[in-house]
Amino acid sequence: MALELYFYNECSFSRSVLNCLVNLHCEDKIIKKNIRENPEYEKELIALTGAKTVPVLLIDGKPLKGSEEINKYLVVEFL
Repeated sequence: MALELYFYNECSFSRSVLNCLVNLHCEDKIIKKNIRENPEYEKELIALTGAKTVPVLLIDGKPLKGSEEINKYLVVEFL
Protein backbone atom coordinates (compact mmCIF):
# COMPACT_ATOMS: atom_id res chain seq x y z
CA MET A 1 0.00 0.00 0.00
CA ALA A 2 1.40 3.40 -1.00
CA LEU A 3 0.82 6.21 1.50
CA GLU A 4 1.73 9.86 0.92
CA LEU A 5 0.96 12.74 3.27
CA TYR A 6 0.66 16.30 1.97
CA PHE A 7 1.18 18.78 4.80
CA TYR A 8 3.03 21.81 6.08
CA ASN A 9 4.49 22.26 9.54
CA GLU A 10 2.71 25.51 10.47
CA CYS A 11 -0.73 23.92 10.03
CA SER A 12 -2.12 22.67 13.35
CA PHE A 13 -4.20 20.02 11.57
CA SER A 14 -1.07 18.75 9.82
CA ARG A 15 0.76 18.72 13.16
CA SER A 16 -2.00 16.55 14.59
CA VAL A 17 -1.46 13.96 11.86
CA LEU A 18 2.34 14.15 12.16
CA ASN A 19 2.03 13.58 15.93
CA CYS A 20 -0.24 10.61 15.29
CA LEU A 21 2.41 9.12 12.96
CA VAL A 22 5.04 9.48 15.69
CA ASN A 23 2.79 8.01 18.37
CA LEU A 24 1.94 5.01 16.18
CA HIS A 25 5.61 4.53 15.20
CA CYS A 26 4.67 4.47 11.52
CA GLU A 27 6.30 7.66 10.22
CA ASP A 28 8.76 5.60 8.16
CA LYS A 29 5.89 3.92 6.28
CA ILE A 30 4.51 7.17 4.81
CA ILE A 31 6.08 9.47 2.24
CA LYS A 32 5.82 13.00 3.64
CA LYS A 33 5.38 15.87 1.16
CA ASN A 34 5.72 19.34 2.67
CA ILE A 35 3.97 21.70 0.23
CA ARG A 36 5.71 24.77 1.68
CA GLU A 37 9.21 23.34 1.17
CA ASN A 38 8.60 21.95 -2.32
CA PRO A 39 6.31 23.83 -4.75
CA GLU A 40 6.01 20.69 -6.90
CA TYR A 41 4.20 18.95 -4.05
CA GLU A 42 1.71 21.82 -3.89
CA LYS A 43 1.08 21.48 -7.64
CA GLU A 44 0.56 17.72 -7.22
CA LEU A 45 -1.92 18.33 -4.40
CA ILE A 46 -3.92 20.87 -6.42
CA ALA A 47 -4.01 18.48 -9.39
CA LEU A 48 -5.28 15.67 -7.14
CA THR A 49 -7.82 17.57 -5.04
CA GLY A 50 -8.46 20.91 -6.73
CA ALA A 51 -7.18 22.77 -3.66
CA LYS A 52 -4.08 23.20 -1.54
CA THR A 53 -5.82 22.40 1.73
CA VAL A 54 -3.82 20.12 4.03
CA PRO A 55 -3.53 17.55 5.46
CA VAL A 56 -4.31 15.05 2.73
CA LEU A 57 -3.29 11.41 2.88
CA LEU A 58 -3.07 9.59 -0.46
CA ILE A 59 -3.87 5.91 -0.07
CA ASP A 60 -2.87 4.11 -3.26
CA GLY A 61 -3.57 7.34 -5.16
CA LYS A 62 -6.94 8.06 -3.53
CA PRO A 63 -7.08 11.23 -1.36
CA LEU A 64 -8.33 11.16 2.23
CA LYS A 65 -8.88 14.68 3.56
CA GLY A 66 -9.08 16.05 7.10
CA SER A 67 -6.97 15.39 10.16
CA GLU A 68 -9.66 13.50 12.10
CA GLU A 69 -10.37 11.14 9.22
CA ILE A 70 -6.66 10.62 8.54
CA ASN A 71 -5.89 9.96 12.21
CA LYS A 72 -8.75 7.43 12.43
CA TYR A 73 -7.43 5.65 9.35
CA LEU A 74 -3.89 5.56 10.75
CA VAL A 75 -5.06 4.14 14.09
CA VAL A 76 -6.96 1.35 12.34
CA GLU A 77 -4.01 0.54 10.06
CA PHE A 78 -1.10 0.82 12.49
CA LEU A 79 -2.30 0.36 16.08
